[in-house]
Amino acid sequence: MKTFAAISIPIPLLIMTASCITPQYEPVPPGIYEIELDPSHRYTLSIPEDYSGEKPVPLVVALHYGGHGTPFYGKSILTDMVEPALRELGAVIISPDCPSSDWTQPESEVFVIEILDTIQAKHNIDSDKVLVTGYSLGGMGTWHFAASQPDRFSAGVVMAGMPPGNALEIEWAVPLYVIHGRDDEVLPIDPTLSAVAQLQSQGVDIKLKILEGVTHYETYLFVEQLKDTIPWITDSWK
Repeated sequence: MKTFAAISIPIPLLIMTASCITPQYEPVPPGIYEIELDPSHRYTLSIPEDYSGEKPVPLVVALHYGGHGTPFYGKSILTDMVEPALRELGAVIISPDCPSSDWTQPESEVFVIEILDTIQAKHNIDSDKVLVTGYSLGGMGTWHFAASQPDRFSAGVVMAGMPPGNALEIEWAVPLYVIHGRDDEVLPIDPTLSAVAQLQSQGVDIKLKILEGVTHYETYLFVEQLKDTIPWITDSWK
């Protein structure tokens, strides 16, 4: 007659064993996807080449400039600026449509965080490599999210975005790279120059790149400048 021995596994070991199980992520074909949650909450998603779900990849949140005219308004900053510039990062990129007047509003912040949670649950994202970037209104949003969500972002690139009025009172933890045109006629550079200089004097990890002869609506001139931030981004993620 066969005998069977009962094996008792301590509960802590069970918990440890369960925690060591690697989540399985389904591979998603590379490309651009338009995702609508409801008529006022939409975002554009970019899946990079060679994404298989087997290894974690960076995540980039791209915040669009002013205007809310058409559905998937954020798609243009993703396809025209951020994806071409940051392609070599191999990152998943999301660009939400702002659901309110600007990115600093509570509704906008809640929406962005909800998308972050969704993407990080469905895709294999390296939570230590999450970048927020944006242009103009989105640049101001980048300042805002770097200040308000330091646990969710590990670097920020501001493009032509006015710093917040209380910038000197914030305990900045997210490294920032700021790009601004000296001849910007919509959002003049002077507040940026002043804020960055004072923050640097306080020891904040912030870098400024001034573009000479570039006006506000020459967004195409920012693509190469954004691409040039890649070494800084990867250094910030180390």
